[in-house]
Amino acid sequence: MKNQAGSQGWIYLHLNLSQDFVMSNGIEFKEFYHALSDHLHHLLLVKHQYEQTSFNMHTYLEYVNADEVSKLVKEDVASYGDFCWIDFEDEAGLDEMSPQEIAELLYIGHMKHHLNTPFYKKLNNRFVYLSSEDGLLNRTYYREWPDFFQLVGTIVPEKWNARKGGRGLIQWKKEKSLPAIPKEVVMSLSHLLRDGVIISVQHGIGGKGKIELPVWVVGDYSNMDDLQDDMKAKSKREPAAVFSFDRKTKEWTAIL
Repeated sequence: MKNQAGSQGWIYLHLNLSQDFVMSNGIEFKEFYHALSDHLHHLLLVKHQYEQTSFNMHTYLEYVNADEVSKLVKEDVASYGDFCWIDFEDEAGLDEMSPQEIAELLYIGHMKHHLNTPFYKKLNNRFVYLSSEDGLLNRTYYREWPDFFQLVGTIVPEKWNARKGGRGLIQWKKEKSLPAIPKEVVMSLSHLLRDGVIISVQHGIGGKGKIELPVWVVGDYSNMDDLQDDMKAKSKREPAAVFSFDRKTKEWTAIL
């Protein structure tokens, strides 16, 4: 199943705050990059099939320079299978990695899970991005949680805009793109995100006065086929929350 949930217009998110990671379905690398590119520098590629890389002689790992990442974003990274990377500020820090730290990098790429902390002072990394088929089931570590809430607030309206195709209620009238959801609004639902949720654009309702995108609590899933089957039943129930956009005030709120 290739990113089936994402293609249907909903995102699965399950936060693990104690270990600093999120399991997600429906968020692809290109969307991650476009939402958080201001926070990204060079990418150390731990598992990949990308060919236009530089090589670090100290770690024996390949990387992509910051000014070259935009080319990687255009690749079909889901076709690589494993696609795992860690951001870093400069190669000088990479050259200082200890044998133990290099071993940990290899472990996290192989097992898709951290052995010790996945954040290294020498790299000053904000993220660790781990996938076996990009967008299908990703484990992403965040050093700063506001980055995650910014990501969600950016991607959800973009998926609505893409799904609507820019068309409003009257087919020949072009609908204005929705602005990002403020990260504080997304953060207000963090207690639900810890239980595992679906944010659905597919089931969103767009009226003249407002747009509402439902949020269902679905639990912890590692098998996306099971999630898809269960989602059909859960979507018939009242959502646990709604992201609501007021067309008049141009503001987002989260309604519980």
